[in-house]
Amino acid sequence: MSSSSRNTARRNLALTLAAVPLWALAAAQVAHAQEVAFVPQVSVTGEYATNRILAVPAAPNSEDVEVVAGGDLLAHSQTASLDFRPLVTYLDDTKIKNLNQYEALVDLVSAYHTVKAEWDLEAEYQRQDAFDAEYGIAAFNSLNPNAPNTQGTGLIITGDTKTSFDAEPSFSYDLTQRWSLSGNASFDAARYSTDVPGYLVSYNSETVELDAGYALSRNSTVSAGPYYTNYDPINSDVGAVQDHGYGVNANYSYKVSQVTSTKLTIRLERDTTPAAFGFPESTITAWGAEWTGIHKFLTSTVQYSIGRFLEPSSFGGRTSVDQFRVQYTRLFSPRFTGNAAVRLTRSTDVGDVAVDDSGNRDRANVQLALSYLITQEWTLSGGYRYAYQALPSYDITGLNLGQVNAHSNGVFITVAYHGREPPR
Repeated sequence: MSSSSRNTARRNLALTLAAVPLWALAAAQVAHAQEVAFVPQVSVTGEYATNRILAVPAAPNSEDVEVVAGGDLLAHSQTASLDFRPLVTYLDDTKIKNLNQYEALVDLVSAYHTVKAEWDLEAEYQRQDAFDAEYGIAAFNSLNPNAPNTQGTGLIITGDTKTSFDAEPSFSYDLTQRWSLSGNASFDAARYSTDVPGYLVSYNSETVELDAGYALSRNSTVSAGPYYTNYDPINSDVGAVQDHGYGVNANYSYKVSQVTSTKLTIRLERDTTPAAFGFPESTITAWGAEWTGIHKFLTSTVQYSIGRFLEPSSFGGRTSVDQFRVQYTRLFSPRFTGNAAVRLTRSTDVGDVAVDDSGNRDRANVQLALSYLITQEWTLSGGYRYAYQALPSYDITGLNLGQVNAHSNGVFITVAYHGREPPR
């Protein structure tokens, strides 16, 4: 085993072991929970779409069916909470026969708090065909809304399966009534059954951050501190090189409740890429500005993620993602609900990769939907999806030949069953 492989294995083991005490702590509290419930859910979706695989020239129109089954294991006590959501998907398309038809998504969110401290853990496992993984999503995952590398690369090679894992333990501790200490560590990994240079690249990425905070008021806090980040491609022959960096960030957070909060983050980091593929070692300075949050009104909710995000990517390195992502949900009546979600991104490489990275990668996803509550458990919904992308194309030497555009339009209808959640 190579030295880099051993180092990667050690980092992965250390991060896994770091998450174990948090999980054990939450699990111990949940064992004495005042309330434990399992809420099942099942849905069947039919979709008709033009150029669903975003091919150039456009692929034939197609119809697909998705069946999703799973549920939420919920546990709550006075000091701890847990939400564990496993979902399994069966996928079939009338024109595409080489799909990996079985997909899985598992989310875990747990929290434990004392008078002065709070410990949290967010984790996600996902296995998808590129048909879904690289198409892009506009709507937020309620349990993991700001997971990295979710906009998709736009290169849809059906039958190529992406398996990803994301874990982020975090803590905060009140030193005094106003001063606090907080930190988090994250591990993000992606694996493809077949890597494609510059688009579908398997990797591991780790980040560690430590902040000191000062409470301006009961609901608002400012904080700042250093962080370290590392990007390590699994294969050395797919147009990607290792990247590591150090940075500082400053944050402003305002939180009224779980459904009304906002956070503004400014980042400045120094990234270093070692010499590889004929490129010399390089060091650059990158910056980010992130505005995320959710606000619940009387009959509506707005969730957003706007700004420049520095994050790992399947493009083959760390990327700078300029993003405008907003989701608006409106309750028109006790039975009718509307939802609109839009996501616009422009991705560029941070540091050098083995292929020419001079082109921007522009992507857009839009989803509009209406839902009707037939009963308290059954819902009928339908809507429209749109995807657009302008991606650079390369010749066999890796030279950028310019951007290639593709788009897709689709309509869908869904029948869903969702069990009743227990009152809190």
